[in-house]
Amino acid sequence: MQIAKTILLGVWLASFGTLAYLYLVLYRKLPSNTAVSTSVFEAYMTHNVFWWLGITACFGIAFMIVRAWPGRPVFWAALIATELFPVGLVVMFLMLAATNREVIEKMTGR
Repeated sequence: MQIAKTILLGVWLASFGTLAYLYLVLYRKLPSNTAVSTSVFEAYMTHNVFWWLGITACFGIAFMIVRAWPGRPVFWAALIATELFPVGLVVMFLMLAATNREVIEKMTGR
């Protein structure tokens, strides 16, 4: 059970940390009605060493918190409920990227 709690808390910290990171470095500086390419997300996330270090730190911190404090069941239920927001954003982003790919393929005739 401790592994499941560590993974849940680590994913929660990583997802909300990524949302905060993207807001601070990307969206805060953009004017309204501006589009952002998926390559920009790749540059700020998967191609960025500091993002990977942050993900690793999130899981390390989650492991230490779970070892030191078991938490009440209400806390874990709240984590599960609040994790639905970033998961919904990821699903929406993936659906938009897939739709974008289909439109490009139809336009280019591939």
